[in-house]
Amino acid sequence: MPTTTTDSWEARAAAAAPYNDYRFYNFRIWYGMVASAWLSLLARNHFAVSPARLPFTMLGFVTSVLNSILNLVQTLIFARRIRACVLEEPPIFIIGHWRTGTTFLHELLMIDERFTAPTTLECFAPADCLILYQLLRHLFNFALPPRRPMDNMPVGWDRPQEDEFALMNLGLGSPYEVVVFPNHRRARHPFLDMTGLAPEQVEAWKAGFLRFLQQVNLRSQKEQKGWESVRRIVLKSPHHTARLHILRQMFPEAKFIHVVRDPCEVFPSTVRLWRALFDTQGCQKPEFGALADGVPDIEQYVFDGMDLLYRNFFREIAEIPACNFYQVRYEDLVRAPIEELARMYSQLQFGSFGEIRPRLEAYVRALDGYKTNQHHISARQRAEVYRRWHWYMHRFGYHPSAAT
Repeated sequence: MPTTTTDSWEARAAAAAPYNDYRFYNFRIWYGMVASAWLSLLARNHFAVSPARLPFTMLGFVTSVLNSILNLVQTLIFARRIRACVLEEPPIFIIGHWRTGTTFLHELLMIDERFTAPTTLECFAPADCLILYQLLRHLFNFALPPRRPMDNMPVGWDRPQEDEFALMNLGLGSPYEVVVFPNHRRARHPFLDMTGLAPEQVEAWKAGFLRFLQQVNLRSQKEQKGWESVRRIVLKSPHHTARLHILRQMFPEAKFIHVVRDPCEVFPSTVRLWRALFDTQGCQKPEFGALADGVPDIEQYVFDGMDLLYRNFFREIAEIPACNFYQVRYEDLVRAPIEELARMYSQLQFGSFGEIRPRLEAYVRALDGYKTNQHHISARQRAEVYRRWHWYMHRFGYHPSAAT
């Protein structure tokens, strides 16, 4: 990414032509944080805010106070109903590394009206979304860019979103905190696999996560308007790939869909993702090279992240019954999405596929002509990808001779 001499959104937009919608630069995902989470995050990072980004930081403080006030109102009105809204069906988790096609699969599954998912509003403003729903949904669509900067996927308050953002904004603990303070990045975050946390910290995280899912379930039930069946929640978060031991404790019969992709595509796309998020969302002007206090450069950060994400993965999936686990290659999913979903529905016992096949076919036809971003990978990077991620390539059938 070209560098600039100023830190204004105009300069950054000009420097980042692939994602230069000004709305993305003015909007911060963490504007939905409650005050306790925001102040705690600032304190843990020693208030190391870049001077040019102080206005966004101060606005974040204002919005966090508003979120906390609205959360009190939401709690008074909805707390009892949320507690009573139990999950009658265990969730479905879409897992896999960033940039493997998990968002595409999430969108495909949402065509089935038997499923529901956390929306962008619920994930970006989890503390008060039940209060803000109508206001933001209809009056503040202009605040969001029409498409995500890293892959051109559509954006909207009602569209399915990654639940990890909700965990961060609720202050439950999430590796996405690095987005706010990118120059303090460490691939090994305590809330990635959660193995080093105290038992009470894990239990608090689990309770908060379950409460959020019950809140999503309540909204979904309100939308059903008398349907007899209960919609099953579909969640998508790369971080959950490292948390299977926690998720299986919470939901022993949960379903997991694992998406894999050629790592020579995943690597440059993930580097682009972190550059985009660090540049547009951070309270610090990001430095992408290695820093003196041991912060890795952006490429090393990506390499380390994959290793940590899958550290305990294979041991965990060995204990999951075949009817609860499905693996799909991104290349197969984009080449033949209908056929892949038909196999997925059969193995995971999702019910009749014929009911949604016509809608899926119409959706896929509408995508005709959609172009994904093209990513360049140098010979040096390709060699490093094989050196660092050869285990991934061999396990999932991406051999160096076939890598493109």
